[in-house]
Order: sequence, then structure tokens, then C-alpha cells
Amino acid sequence: MPTPSEPKLRGEWTAKTNTPRRSVFGNYRANDSGSDGHESAPSNESRLTSAATGDPATLQALIDLAVARSFIHRFLAKAYEDPSSENWQWLCAADTQDYLRAACKVSVGGEACTFKAQEFDSFLNAYLAAFGHAARGSCPLNEIEYGDIKADPLFQPHRLADLAAFYRAFGLEVAEDAGERHDHICLELEFMCVLSAKEAYALEHQLDEQQLAQCHDAQKKFLREHLGRWTPAFTRRLVAATSEPNLRALGQFTQAFIEAECARFGVNPGSEDLLLRPVDETADRLCDACGIRDLPPGALAAT
Repeated sequence: MPTPSEPKLRGEWTAKTNTPRRSVFGNYRANDSGSDGHESAPSNESRLTSAATGDPATLQALIDLAVARSFIHRFLAKAYEDPSSENWQWLCAADTQDYLRAACKVSVGGEACTFKAQEFDSFLNAYLAAFGHAARGSCPLNEIEYGDIKADPLFQPHRLADLAAFYRAFGLEVAEDAGERHDHICLELEFMCVLSAKEAYALEHQLDEQQLAQCHDAQKKFLREHLGRWTPAFTRRLVAATSEPNLRALGQFTQAFIEAECARFGVNPGSEDLLLRPVDETADRLCDACGIRDLPPGALAAT
């Protein structure tokens, strides 16, 4: 499976922000602001090109859309992190919810995902029940857990290498203390947050069409090959696995948003019926014996 060959992007693509909120990408800091701009926004590539050539109304609508999309990706990435009271307070904060509702008007056209501050314990218990403490559960949070790979034993390492190549192409490095593989949903959502923010920056500062096209094409490819491929199956499993209102709403909102993202970029979303990969029973037995957990799948292949 080939890896993307986009060149590393230079300093002019670094989105400016005064908000030092931490990202799992150690060298990127996301902007936690939303947009309450236009009720709808153009989505096709021809209008993207026309915006870059000077149509003010279309240009502002596309900037609003890119900022809104960046915020929603960031919100979802935070929502799927291991729950903590601090993170929950940010998700439930009035400003966060206001930004989210405004962003949804611009990008999704539907209702936002609303959490209730007093229900953290309920969410925490449901989160642990659905995802547990390991990579593999009833609805795993890692991309390469999805898909029957018996016909291609190199599927998993190739897909992880492809993700690393996407990140490197945009000058991003996974923080050493991120604690997750490159295919974790939080990292994939944060990457889309970064690309959306870069698109907004490119539009606002009228960078040349080639740079804008690179960013737009990268989002399309990443949705087609990664986030949009497995998220429908993940969210279907999540909604079926829990009755807790907050976690269930998160799964439903994620499904609607990623479907909207795929439609926006002309990408067919993956199947909701995508199966989980076969369990490497030999590796599991060896891990049970030695106590090593959460190795990349196939790292201890049977001989």
C-alpha cells in the first residue's frame, strides 16, 4: 500500500493562535474557537477555487466552514480521550457548547452533541464498559482493529506507516506521551482538525492555489483511506454497545458528522458492517504469559 508523498509544509502554513491548548501532536496547538458565521457553506472544489481567486462572499463562507470543521474535529478528539474531570468540564463548558452549536450550523446543519456536567460519573462508567483499558473490545478505538486482514498480513503495518506518512507530510509529530498508536481515533480526528485549520489559514491569507489544493486533497484522501473508512462501523458498534445518554449521543453525532465530511469531499464512507480483525491468538497467549499488553497487532506472529 503506497504512502502519501505530499511534501512537508513550511512555516507559512502554521495557523496562528493565542490559545495554548495541548494537542496530541506535540508541535501543534489547536485553536479552541468556533464560528457563528453563515447558515450554510459551499462544499465543492469549483467554489473552493473561485474563493481563492477573489469572491469575497464565497471566501468568507469557506473560511467559516473550515474553522467550524476544525473545532468539531477537535471537540470529538477531546470527547474520545480517556475521561477526566478537567476534560469533561471543558466539553460541558458554556463557551464550548456555544462554539459547538455555531459550528454545527455552519458545517452539519443539525443538532450539536450536548453533555451535562453532572453526568460525568455516568459517562465514565459507560466509557470504561465500552472501551475498557485495552485496544481490543466490542468497539475498539483503533482503526486497524477493523477489517478482515487474513488475505494481507501486511495490512496493519502498511496502514500504520501510511498514517505516520500523512502526519509527517504536514510536519506533525505524535507527542511522546500521547500513549496511543497512530491509528487511534483521537489522533485521526486531531489530524483532520489541523488540516481544517490550515485550510482556513490558507484561505484567509490567500495562499497560492497549489498550497490550498494540497490541504484539500489531503483531507479527501485521509477520509477515504482512514477516518471515513472505519468510523461508520465504529459508531454503529458504539451506539449498540451503550444506553448511557452522553456516550450514545457522542456516537450518533460522530456518525452524522463524518458522513457529512465524506459527502463534502465526495468520498464514499466505509461500511457500517465492517468486521473486526481476527484475533492473533498466539500473540494473546504470549502476552498473557509475559504480561506485555497493547502491542501492535501481528507483532508476535505465529511461526
